[in-house]
Parts: sequence; structure tokens; C-alpha cells
Amino acid sequence: MSWWIDILFLGAGAALGYLWARRQNQDPRVQELEALLASLQGKYDRYQERVTEHFSASAQLVNGLTQQYRQLHEHLQDGADQLCSDTRRHHQDNPSRAFIPLGQTSLNSPDQAVDPHYLAQVEPPRDYADKSPHERGTLDDEFGLK
Repeated sequence: MSWWIDILFLGAGAALGYLWARRQNQDPRVQELEALLASLQGKYDRYQERVTEHFSASAQLVNGLTQQYRQLHEHLQDGADQLCSDTRRHHQDNPSRAFIPLGQTSLNSPDQAVDPHYLAQVEPPRDYADKSPHERGTLDDEFGLK
């Protein structure tokens, strides 16, 4: 039975010796690297906190600006409705009809047609790359396909 106690003390002594040797023989470069790593980790954590705070504050500011824009738009729309709702004016000339409701964009609005004069001015991009007359340009639909 005493051999169990001997093995137990031998194992405990080996573990303590290993820990003591590891602690004593550690290279100073390793300690410097560990300190540098801890420092960089702390800087990174602080940076992440600052980024989170920055974007949280930015989101609050943008939300406030959006709310102020909405209030200004509603104020102008109400003022136009109250002050410019003249029945003698035509529907298109009446300033009270100039405001698009906030939930609706000008492109999705069915009552606003696309100006054909504007579309006549729009041209597709041109291919000005140097090439021989029989070659296809980079803007050609089949460019690069073989």
C-alpha cells in the first residue's frame, strides 16, 4: 500500500517541478510577446467599442434627421394645402399638389408620367476603345465570348 503513496508523491513532485521549471525558464522574448499581445488585444477591444458607439450615435443622428425631414415635409405639405388650395387653378399648376406623399416616390407614382423630352436626350454609352473596324467592342453583347 505504501507504493501508492510513493507514486502519488512522485506524480505531485513531477507536476510541481514541471510548473516551476516552466515558470523559471521562460524566455524574456516570450514574455514580451505575451505583453504585446495583451496590449494589442486591449487596443482592439477599445477600438471595437468606439466603432460600436460611433455607429450607434450615427444611427441616432440619422434617425433624428429623418424624423425632422419628415416633419418639415409634412409642415410644407400642410401649408401648401391650406394656403394654395385655389380651386381656380388647374390641377398641375396648383402648388398644393407639388408635394409627393412620403410613402411614395416619384418613380413609382402612377400619376406622374416620364418626360419623353428627357428620355430623348438619354443615349446608351458608346464604345470608344481602339479597335479595327471588324472587331467587336467591349460594350458589344458578345464581347469575349467564343
